[in-house]
Amino acid sequence: MNADADGQQAWGASLDALALGALATGLTLLTLALILVPQRLAQRPASQGIVSLRLAADGQLRLWNQPIPSGQLIPTLRRLEAGQGRPTVRLVPDRDVPWGAVQQLMGRLGRTDLPLELQLP
Repeated sequence: MNADADGQQAWGASLDALALGALATGLTLLTLALILVPQRLAQRPASQGIVSLRLAADGQLRLWNQPIPSGQLIPTLRRLEAGQGRPTVRLVPDRDVPWGAVQQLMGRLGRTDLPLELQLP
């Protein structure tokens, strides 16, 4: 009778360890997904219709990571608007950019009919 109780305790302990291992693995995978999925979505390429526009703290604009003069921004976006598909402009300001500068640029971007996303740092 005592041997059966010891066998059940051994199985119970190994099942508890297996359950804890499975739970830890599941939590690790969930955490990894919560970190990687938003980053992957944020890195959608232009071929999927995302036009990334970065605003630096000094006011410099970068379109597709290339510097663009402020006066050429709206004509460039209008050319994109006239092209195939309907791209979305994603505005990504640096963390040191004043909110007033972001609002001013958003007002300028509102002159186009392109959808606008704001990605905060």
